[in-house]
Amino acid sequence: MTEIIPPSIYSVAILGGGPAGSACAINLCRLGVKDIIILESGEYEKFRIGESIPPETRNLFQQMGILPAFLQEKHDPCFGSVSYWGDERRGYNDYILSPYGHGWHLDRRRFNLFLAKEAQSAGATVLTGAKFLTSKVLNDDTFELSYSDSQNQLDQFKARIVVDATGSTALFAHQQGSKKMETASLLCLASRFAATDTPPVFKLTHLEAVEYGWWYTARLPDKNLLVTLYSDQDTIRQKKLNRADQWMEHLKNTPNTFKLVSGMSLQDSSPKGFHAPSYRLDRIAGKNWVALGDAASAYDPITSQGIIKSLSNAWEVAPIIAKNLLSPNGGFEDFEQSMDERFRQYLEMRQHYYRLENRWPDSAFWQKFHQLNTTATL
Repeated sequence: MTEIIPPSIYSVAILGGGPAGSACAINLCRLGVKDIIILESGEYEKFRIGESIPPETRNLFQQMGILPAFLQEKHDPCFGSVSYWGDERRGYNDYILSPYGHGWHLDRRRFNLFLAKEAQSAGATVLTGAKFLTSKVLNDDTFELSYSDSQNQLDQFKARIVVDATGSTALFAHQQGSKKMETASLLCLASRFAATDTPPVFKLTHLEAVEYGWWYTARLPDKNLLVTLYSDQDTIRQKKLNRADQWMEHLKNTPNTFKLVSGMSLQDSSPKGFHAPSYRLDRIAGKNWVALGDAASAYDPITSQGIIKSLSNAWEVAPIIAKNLLSPNGGFEDFEQSMDERFRQYLEMRQHYYRLENRWPDSAFWQKFHQLNTTATL
């Protein structure tokens, strides 16, 4: 993104330029931290599956000082959700009474790019096409980080503190010996439909439980609809749901979801598959390093907490990083305890949501997700 003369050592190196990494950089810059670098392996050009954020995200944007700029991005408003979960009756979770107003349907690619540009404007250096490779701890407890640039040339630099925001790969944390403590994960299979118009119902997200998992539908920024099936790997393999014909056949048999796309043309020749893991690291921080966002933990998409979790992590950890830069004995114990508690609350929330659905007691999928406990294992 930018070309500047680098300092002899960076105060903070942030590995990953997604929402967690860019938000962390923005918050650090607001706190007066200088010499921050973000390594982003991509170029913010790749399509990313859409996601909605709740109204309370507005408060985080306000605290970060980026709310006016975000509103100028004009992401589509989201006024709540419609669900068929637990019985055949339609349920609503609308935002009409929220003190923060409506939420938003995000164009993820554009949103990620927006945050990276805000980080750069705040004072951070953002390198795109820069793939983190390895790290080495030096005698003064700083890090020497190696990466390959967009031309596949190797380079390196030094940093006092490293933030792992590399997403589910958790590259840096794994190199420090951290391991994932996993719980039941999902796979999602998504296809896009061309919308001929945009009736008000499309300003809501739609959720429908079925015997083999659940369907999620949301409007994309280009006004098309994204229809996503969430299930587990065994069920998808058994029912061959990754095949376009089987995916469509099951969609047509849904009591409600198919009505949303009836008459629309399918945009994709086959559904795109994405992994939706659920885990936390057994160790999210060490001496002069910390993981946040999906590098530290990932939540089941049923909770709709992915992006706001990353932004909240970044807001919480930034002042701790700033403090640690001033104290050679600083640590991340308070942040680790907070993350432990948040993950415990998440597991309880997930267990509650899945146990609300009891219509298919013989379904292997629902049996598995009814038995979810509130712990994670290596």
